[in-house]
Amino acid sequence: MDLKNVEQLMDLMRKQGFNHVKFESKDQKIEITMQAPAATAMVPQMSMMAPMMGHGMPQAGIAAMPPPPAGKAEAPAGTAKGFASGHIVKSPFVGTFYRSSSPGSDPFADVGARVRKGQTLCIVEAMKLMNEIEADRDGVIREILIENGQPVEFDQALFVIE
Repeated sequence: MDLKNVEQLMDLMRKQGFNHVKFESKDQKIEITMQAPAATAMVPQMSMMAPMMGHGMPQAGIAAMPPPPAGKAEAPAGTAKGFASGHIVKSPFVGTFYRSSSPGSDPFADVGARVRKGQTLCIVEAMKLMNEIEADRDGVIREILIENGQPVEFDQALFVIE
């Protein structure tokens, strides 16, 4: 396996939220371990919450959206509309977005709430691990860009903080 293939594998790991991969064949062996991004905290002890949460895997369909009428620009999906000055908190993982630790619990953060750097904003479940996504700055939540229980993509906008 050449360096280009290793770099591609590492890029795929980042996009999928993997922090460890091991590959073996009869003539090759490679093992890569990467640290989680600083904005997240891997919480293995919370992985037992997945069955308790009762959220199930959402079924999502993708439909083609018609182009906006001429002269009217529309913000791309997953971006903040009208908050050009706001800071966007993005998902570092592909997974499922949860606003609280369990279905009956209060959300970690609501629109209008003041948050501090390091405060948990949500959980993104990726591969049965509950990953807490934290605020990376102090501010006020101006918009939550995704619904509870919905799938999220790598680098998708989740919150707007001003």
